[in-house]
Amino acid sequence: MTVKAVLIDIDNTILDFDQCSEEAIKQSAEHFGITLPENYFEVFSECNDKLWHLLEEGIITKQDIYDRRWVEIFKRLDVDADGIAFDSMFREKIREIAIPVKGAEELLKYLSGKYPVYCASNASRERQEHRLSSCAFNKYISGIFTSEDIGFQKPAKEFFFACASALFPVKPSEILMIGDSVNADIIGAKNFGLKTIWFNFRNETYDSYNFTDYTVNNLGEIKNIV
Repeated sequence: MTVKAVLIDIDNTILDFDQCSEEAIKQSAEHFGITLPENYFEVFSECNDKLWHLLEEGIITKQDIYDRRWVEIFKRLDVDADGIAFDSMFREKIREIAIPVKGAEELLKYLSGKYPVYCASNASRERQEHRLSSCAFNKYISGIFTSEDIGFQKPAKEFFFACASALFPVKPSEILMIGDSVNADIIGAKNFGLKTIWFNFRNETYDSYNFTDYTVNNLGEIKNIV
């Protein structure tokens, strides 16, 4: 596989969004004096994933996520609290939390020694840059592409067109996209002609034929591919 540049997702690819979120939720609940039931993180994951999928499909905006996420979660948990205020605090807390995925630093060090590495994220540029800097991953990164700068979310072709245009004269077929989201990272990149590695850390099954070039269950496997 010929590779001249790498795009890599951030959340649940090089930074553990699940662990970061859980810690941010605990800190936010403590701030507001809220006691959450034991199943709070399962409900958070379901609601958060649903809303981000709607965002990727262009059905809702990022502000809709902020306005709806914790309102819906608290309703399902039967918790009497201000969901919008909680979401604001949650985003403030998660900005300060950067827990790496196992093997992420080793992978970034390896990749950046061979190729320019760029992050590709649907999250806030300021937040992601701050988190990458706080865990010292920024030294491996040549730049970051975000949906708020481009004006389109992954998996839109316009997002990957903007990335490929910035990396010209590197061809789309010479760009490798690594990420955990089948729809946003992998199918979105594949549809634009990029090479792809799906980081399937949850060991999920996906039936669509030829939707990715490679699948790995841990980041260390990528060194055997590129």
